[in-house]
Amino acid sequence: MLMTDLLAKEEWQALEQELHDRWGVNACAYGADGFTFTGYKNFGNPLCPAIKAKPEGIQAICSVAHQNMAAKAKETKATVIAECDAGLLKICVPVFAGGEFVGIIGGCGRLPVDGEVDAFAIEKAAGIPEAEVETLAAEVKPMPMDEAREMAGFLETKVAEIVK
Repeated sequence: MLMTDLLAKEEWQALEQELHDRWGVNACAYGADGFTFTGYKNFGNPLCPAIKAKPEGIQAICSVAHQNMAAKAKETKATVIAECDAGLLKICVPVFAGGEFVGIIGGCGRLPVDGEVDAFAIEKAAGIPEAEVETLAAEVKPMPMDEAREMAGFLETKVAEIVK
């Protein structure tokens, strides 16, 4: 089963847009294969597009975080809220239909309230000078854990409605 068997691609896109608009995250739906499928691009801050503009940034930071968190969400059948190697929050809500893992819906790109962007790690992984990372990081909005849980709860309810 595919995510598009549950909802049309445009409906997943609309959900991504809603997540972006309500919570200011880089929202994304992924199939069970770990790949995006809607074509929707959005960023909640200027740092993430700078990281994603570098293939090594995507590989070392974004892909690793997604693979690890999605695997944990799939294994536990529960939402995962954790930080990527850049220090930003990522929320992964698994989508199961009839016991079959179909994909992930979630978002990333906000800073934990007591956290900080790891400029050194980003410079080493993506080759973006630390000073530039710090300038871009100044525009990353914090996300209190209760707000992250609110977004996760919203998605869990949405997913339950979709797979019903």
